[in-house]
Amino acid sequence: MPDEAILALVKNQLGAVTGEAPLVPPPAPRRSRSRARAGVVQSKTSSVAAKRGAAPKRRPGRPRSSPAASAERQETLDAVERVVKASSGVSASEVAKQAGIPQTRAAAALKELKLEKRIFQGGDRRFARYAGDAKTAEQASANARKTAAGPAPVKKPSVKGRKRVAQAAAPAK
Repeated sequence: MPDEAILALVKNQLGAVTGEAPLVPPPAPRRSRSRARAGVVQSKTSSVAAKRGAAPKRRPGRPRSSPAASAERQETLDAVERVVKASSGVSASEVAKQAGIPQTRAAAALKELKLEKRIFQGGDRRFARYAGDAKTAEQASANARKTAAGPAPVKKPSVKGRKRVAQAAAPAK
């Protein structure tokens, strides 16, 4: 291809020959893969708004907790902690009853308080007991193991008692 033809083609693409728009429109700007995957296209106005300090649009997902929700959560934690520290070893179900909250919420609160070292757990599973200090919690768990009722024993009638009754009923010779 001659140099003049290439130069004319480039000038046509750039719109420099007559100052008019080029015959072929320029290609659309490419989006990055991460934005294309998320389905979010950032327009010029939103990028300008972001530079000015305005908050960008949030992607859909888990809603942020409001201050009221976190205050309610803190009240639940405080209530559970008061119940645990007022007792000498208490189970998770007893904590839920005394605090007046569902067992699932009580279990989550106990776990969080335990991780923050505000309360302590002794034992595990059905013998788990919670208290204000580790020694009391372990002692309560050990006590729960000792006093736990196992399966109820099945009472069989005494064989000896039947023979005596039968002998007493028989006439004497």
